[in-house]
Amino acid sequence: MSRYDLALEAVQSKGARFTARSWLLSMVLLFSSVFPILASAADIYDLQKNGDVELIAWVGEKPKSGDKITPTKVSVNEQVILNIEVATPRWLTGGTRIGSIEIPNVIAKQRNQLATNYTERVNGTTWSRQRWEVTLYPMTSGEFVIPTVPVRIQVSAPDGSNVGGTLYTQPIKFEVSLPSGLLDNETPWFSATEVDVDQQWQRSSDELKVGDAITRTITIKAKDSLSVLLPDVLTNESTQQFQAYPQPNRLDDAQERGDYRSSRVEETVYVIQQGGEFTLPDFSFQWWDSRNQRLESVVIKGEVFEAKHTVQSFIKAYMSVFISVGLALVLCVALFVSLKRYYKNRPTPSWLVFRRLLKQGNWPALRTFIYRQLRTETTQLELDKVKLSKAQLGKLNGQKRWVEDSEALQQGYEDKNVFTRLWRGLSNLSNDQLNSSHSRSIFSRLKIPKALPDLKNKTK
Repeated sequence: MSRYDLALEAVQSKGARFTARSWLLSMVLLFSSVFPILASAADIYDLQKNGDVELIAWVGEKPKSGDKITPTKVSVNEQVILNIEVATPRWLTGGTRIGSIEIPNVIAKQRNQLATNYTERVNGTTWSRQRWEVTLYPMTSGEFVIPTVPVRIQVSAPDGSNVGGTLYTQPIKFEVSLPSGLLDNETPWFSATEVDVDQQWQRSSDELKVGDAITRTITIKAKDSLSVLLPDVLTNESTQQFQAYPQPNRLDDAQERGDYRSSRVEETVYVIQQGGEFTLPDFSFQWWDSRNQRLESVVIKGEVFEAKHTVQSFIKAYMSVFISVGLALVLCVALFVSLKRYYKNRPTPSWLVFRRLLKQGNWPALRTFIYRQLRTETTQLELDKVKLSKAQLGKLNGQKRWVEDSEALQQGYEDKNVFTRLWRGLSNLSNDQLNSSHSRSIFSRLKIPKALPDLKNKTK
């Protein structure tokens, strides 16, 4: 039990006799327990004034005593290290605690939870020093001020007692700007001194088919950066050929032998929905090399895959084609049945008869068919006496060709080309006659009648 508790118990205890002597003793015990705390709280500042305790903070290079401090200039997203150092010519008797740092548009993170302890010889005196580091990451351009930071310190006093208290650092200014005109605050990028990218592919089977999965893992490692600042490269967009299932990102920040390293691991599982060839796309990002002061671009290559169809996926993928082909077949069958019914009690079309005879090579029947067609269309018996129009002659390469084909037919030539030209000539002849008669009928209907006779004069 402390002397403070004993004094309170002596004052508040039931049955205690409040004599002048007991009251005086209680007050002595009470004040003797309170005054050392007040004295130690004031002594820490006295030790600082006397030079027995030193607290300095800086950004960038450590300033020398007496030098004028100028604001440090850094880039957006660049890692800024705030150093806080406690020093004493005696020794530290307790743990040092640093207060929190909050700056608008700046990420502050104490990544190294352990301080660096070392000794330094100054003017024949050995100083014990303890250095703490806090990493800062400014997110926008402008001028920033690190406010005063409370630091809890406990050191040994010259009289051998332990003196503890809270000291405050001085405000520190630093300026932030974009490192390159090719960058802006809207485009995602980050700053680092070293970047390494690794990509891995994993298949559920060697020969891919519909329903199998492809796992794509991308790992970005950066030095002197923060994991939350590393870019999110996988877009995880699904298509008709695959369905994307993103996995939770894995972020890590570590400190190794004075180096600050960060990593971001992204993983997406692609489940194949259709067979055939498909491509998982490329991705790219930019980062600023703060060590060499240059802009770097990184391209993460995609890959082409091919998957086989299953029966269900094949039907699903080509369902529209199957429906279209089925409808076309139904229409063709319906048309064929309709034509067959139509010509069941009607004569077969002349063009179909000609095609059948030509395919069979029945030359006598073909000659008979040609002359029958000639008689039907022109009421004549000789082919060479048929007068063709200029359009028909143009198609037959002139009247001479028509006469030669007619003579060849009469002489018994068995040539498909001769029969075909003669048939076309007769068919065109019938079509032209039909068109001319049709045009005449139209013009006759549109013809303006003659003026009616003047009935008035006749009545007179």
